[in-house]
Amino acid sequence: MSTTNALRTIDMIRRAGKTADAYRTAQHAVREAHDEHGAAQAQLHHRRDPMPAMGGTGRASPLLAAVQEHRKAEQKVRKAEARLQRAAAAVQAHRPALNRYPTEHNRHRATTVLLDRLADHPVDLIRAADLVIIQTSSGKDSLVAMHRTVAAAKAAGCLHKVRVMHCDLGSEWPGVPDLARRQAEHYGIPFLLVTPDGGFLGMVENRLMWPDAKRRLCTSTLKRDPTGPVITTWVRELGLDRQAIVLNVLGVRGAESASRALKARLALDTRTTSANRLVLTWNIIHGLSEQQIWHDIASNGLEYHPIYDTGLERLSCVYCVLAGPDWLILATRVCFALELPHPKTFAELEQRIGHSFKQNFTLNSIVAAARILDALDGPITWRRGDAVRRHLGPAAADQYLALTR
Repeated sequence: MSTTNALRTIDMIRRAGKTADAYRTAQHAVREAHDEHGAAQAQLHHRRDPMPAMGGTGRASPLLAAVQEHRKAEQKVRKAEARLQRAAAAVQAHRPALNRYPTEHNRHRATTVLLDRLADHPVDLIRAADLVIIQTSSGKDSLVAMHRTVAAAKAAGCLHKVRVMHCDLGSEWPGVPDLARRQAEHYGIPFLLVTPDGGFLGMVENRLMWPDAKRRLCTSTLKRDPTGPVITTWVRELGLDRQAIVLNVLGVRGAESASRALKARLALDTRTTSANRLVLTWNIIHGLSEQQIWHDIASNGLEYHPIYDTGLERLSCVYCVLAGPDWLILATRVCFALELPHPKTFAELEQRIGHSFKQNFTLNSIVAAARILDALDGPITWRRGDAVRRHLGPAAADQYLALTR
């Protein structure tokens, strides 16, 4: 099956699944409407039963209310039955897919198999796409994801399809947005900087709570939600008279966590996909190890953020809600060395909202521990290339430094 046909089949299965869901929902609505209609009819008959004279017009109001309720119920039945008819017509239109993949399990399995096969052929995948969006944090994984996507796009002769987007949360290490721009410019790719209103600290102040592993609003609210309107705009600019194929590239690796290990290399983004765009999330470096990431960076002389040289392994917010105490203490000591205001800013916010940064400890305790270590060992120091040196050895670091002079 060709790449284009595979993508069409994936969308056909998606539409068939939505149609089947709509049909079941419509059936349920009809049953509910008929039940309400029956209850209203019984109430109306009850109000019309002969009763002893009450004097005056005491029964007029209850009877009128029952008539109105009966009419509403009749109208609801008509609407529900019309909805069911439309859903039934849609089912007939998607009958081939529903016959071939009759259950939700089979539809999911068929989609997964097709997507996994497409992920094996990145060059063909980019050729079939209309738009390739790289969402970058400017961290090491995003950097290698960008490098590999560009390599595939060049091989496909489709570099013009590629664009880069970075969401600036306002709580990251200095230079992150500028580095993201330079990394994109290195490949000659259009770059867009998205700045969510209020940023990370504004969101925390408004909610009076820090995010946590179960409520990662820093990802959903500040990164994922702002990308939807951008994709809508870029797809509209393509001016296509058919559904656009959009590849959304992320620097997600399975080795980072148990939850990320379960993610697929290529997945259908059902939240963003619509009638005019089929959006696929492409975790292009999902199978790479950290060693392989640094090998790609070193051998290609790619510019990475100097914060990795300090011993920090992730380029996230200065204080990441998913980080453990050792990581946070090191981040605080780096802030001291760079004379950054983040420890004071974050600790004051923690006190102001009355909610601990982490369940088991406060940021004030982290800052205090960092001060003690600085007093005992002195301020931390690092050299350019230390990240490569730590992961690949001195020779690789020397070679990298020679490439990036």
